[in-house]
Amino acid sequence: MESPPVDAPLVVRDLWFRYPSSDWVLRGVSLSVGRGEVVLVLGASGSGKTTLLRSLTGVGVWVYGGEMRGEVVVSGRRVRDLALDELRRALQVVNQNAYTHFLEHRVGLDLYYISTAIHGAERGGRVFKRVVSTFKLEGLLGRRFFELSGGQLRRAAIAKAMVWDPEVVILDEPLMWLDDEGLEELREVLITLRSMGKALLVLEHRFLGLLDLASRVFVLRSGTLSPLEHGELRHPRKLALPSRSERSSAESPGGGEPVLRAEDVWFRYERDSAWLLRGASLSVESRGDTVVVFGQNGSGKSTLLKLLSGYLVPERGRVERAPGVRAVYLPQNVYLFFTEESLRRELEVVCSRRAGGGCLERGLRTLKSLGADLDAEASPFNLSWGQAVRAALSIAMSVEDEVVLLLDEPFTGLTYADRLSLARLLADVKVPKILTVSNKETLSMLSSLPSVRVYELREGLLSAIRPGVDPEVVSAAERCRELGIYGVA
Repeated sequence: MESPPVDAPLVVRDLWFRYPSSDWVLRGVSLSVGRGEVVLVLGASGSGKTTLLRSLTGVGVWVYGGEMRGEVVVSGRRVRDLALDELRRALQVVNQNAYTHFLEHRVGLDLYYISTAIHGAERGGRVFKRVVSTFKLEGLLGRRFFELSGGQLRRAAIAKAMVWDPEVVILDEPLMWLDDEGLEELREVLITLRSMGKALLVLEHRFLGLLDLASRVFVLRSGTLSPLEHGELRHPRKLALPSRSERSSAESPGGGEPVLRAEDVWFRYERDSAWLLRGASLSVESRGDTVVVFGQNGSGKSTLLKLLSGYLVPERGRVERAPGVRAVYLPQNVYLFFTEESLRRELEVVCSRRAGGGCLERGLRTLKSLGADLDAEASPFNLSWGQAVRAALSIAMSVEDEVVLLLDEPFTGLTYADRLSLARLLADVKVPKILTVSNKETLSMLSSLPSVRVYELREGLLSAIRPGVDPEVVSAAERCRELGIYGVA
């Protein structure tokens, strides 16, 4: 492994950090990122990646009141000695939620205002034109941010960070919410930044698509940072995959009438807009029927689930549920599913709306059976992503009614090992379910499981497909587990 550069724009020496009244979260982290380098840091939820980010920017001390030992040096100066404006000109962070970067509704206005605010009218105008050209935003300037795809939004957020012309750019899970097209857009941006000589630190779960761009790779475990050779992840050992049913992916598993069915569904949000769904038909049966809908961001997957759940009404066609069947929708941001201050209170509210004794106890038992033995008094908003998904599932299945689960991108924010664990769990849950995914890596994991039917949603059309299985994705998940890159999923 190559030695880290000695004159790197970002240098971390023996960094320790802890929050008030807590044990040390970081324990002697050392790291450097040179000009034109992409350094990739892997780690599960709870490994300390967020704390590392807060320590590098000083937020851990200034905002959270933590204690820090060791040194963080940016552009030759210690972070503790830099004023906020000086730090922002030397180091920029691109958050996993790209929407947090913008104040104006339209891309062009937001970038222009920040450029002129920082550099003045004349120079700011030149900076604005340069970042627009560099990151190929010409066609997006008049667009509203909520109209952008995930890749376009991430590109705009990085462009805004580059208005400051920092030497160091930290990207916090930049692939979160991105589909395969968004991944390719991000790769182009990273290549551009690397060619500009920027020092790039990337904290990410979905590393396979970025591994070839990384100069060095580290794993953060229990507060310590360890180097990894690319070969440990790039060419994982081949594993035998579970055998898959030989039936066509378009066939239902049989065994009864559909509990939920969409027939020839057409939908658009505005009467003069293009159809988002065109004649979509889909059904799910009882017990272990698992249906996967694959499609890029903006293809209409979330809209389809909202139609199936009854939140939206089709303009043409129909959606039918069998008598006594509830459709429960888990949104793409699973934390939006929760409304109460504790898991116990969530269950109490749900149980109060439904008849049937033992509801609360059944919900707590279900939560434990799903592999998340959580305190009933815990706040759902403090759970990890995997824990939150399992808590939502247990709440949905706690009542005695027959239920169909509609899960919108439940694998977001998980490591490869946790994605595979959740995929296997969902396949084993004997409740009919429809779930959506937007990237081929997760689709490959799901396709490796038995009794999974897969459809692709493209240009408003829903078609049954039989996707291939990439054994390296499943093998990478197993390798991550061996390396300790997993949490509670």
